[in-house]
Amino acid sequence: MGKSVIVTYILWFFGGWFGMHHFYLGRDKQAFVWWCLFGGYGGVGLMNDLFRIPRYVQEANYEHKYVEEFKELMKKKPKPPYCWYRLIGQIVFGNLLSWLVYAAIPVEPIMGISLWWLISLVPLASAIGVYTVGNIGREEGSIRNALIGAYVPIFFYTMANPKYYWSSVLSAVAFRTQVKWKRTPPKKRGFCRRITTLAVYGTIYASLWGSFLYFNMVITTEHGETIKFRDSVKNLLKSPMVVELRESLQTLWQYYRIHGFGSLWTEIIARFDPLGERNALRVLDLPKGATQEQITRKWRQLTRQWHPDKFQGEEEKAQAQEKFLEIKEAFDKLSVIHTKRKKQNARSRTMEEGEPFEAHTYQTDL
Repeated sequence: MGKSVIVTYILWFFGGWFGMHHFYLGRDKQAFVWWCLFGGYGGVGLMNDLFRIPRYVQEANYEHKYVEEFKELMKKKPKPPYCWYRLIGQIVFGNLLSWLVYAAIPVEPIMGISLWWLISLVPLASAIGVYTVGNIGREEGSIRNALIGAYVPIFFYTMANPKYYWSSVLSAVAFRTQVKWKRTPPKKRGFCRRITTLAVYGTIYASLWGSFLYFNMVITTEHGETIKFRDSVKNLLKSPMVVELRESLQTLWQYYRIHGFGSLWTEIIARFDPLGERNALRVLDLPKGATQEQITRKWRQLTRQWHPDKFQGEEEKAQAQEKFLEIKEAFDKLSVIHTKRKKQNARSRTMEEGEPFEAHTYQTDL
């Protein structure tokens, strides 16, 4: 069944950042690159696809017009012409993979064993990136040339500030020396096999990121202190914000099991505190359901405590002024909410008792 331009554009629009349109057209290598680089170099490749999709569809369908044009091109140019954006793509993707492998190697020994010898795999990652981009479409080249170029500058990796990008540059240049046309269409592979292959590559790629984040990534605080990313995640999971979020989700789940989805939505809206009532109660240090008398009493107590005139220093006075205004705003907000609810309750009681509303008539003496 032939590929559709319309379907390709739909997939480009909804899943182009992850290479879905390329997977649909059988361009699995390009789909993987787009997935790794989020739309092909941050969306640049995605915008280029906008104008090249009709040509991609012709190639995927092996249309007669495309075949004749391709044959004519091979007669005029026995070797693929130099393409600067393909070369840049090879260097960029090779750089990404080589940096990722380098960053994923644990700096500290694992169970007393140093894994620093894995640095020898960094040029291999460069060569794989260069080879992958170089074999997209109707061009192909040798992995051997890419490997030779990538391993030439390996001594740079022993430096304190490694120059891993040289592997990608030299690998791309070496790869281009023997690039040639793909004269036959690629072999058709089954859907399951294609998905499995991409899943394996994607798992390896994600695992490298996971190794970097767990073993080597550090975060610098505002005070210049460094902490491992994995330790910061542990601390985050134990932070009051996350603990409160987890407890809220557990409470909502129990509420849903008892009351169903209809009441759950009302409870979710209440927890978002759109009126700011919960925050105002927190500012005044009052429990839920506090009466107007309790609110007024607490407001008077806190305004006396935080009145700016009681503080001497400029910084302390400014902080007290900010706290004083926050207390006043919380009191005003709670008072307005209580007044509205009081009126609403009175109106509801009147309607339940069946008492008619008073009608006001205005007479004018003529």
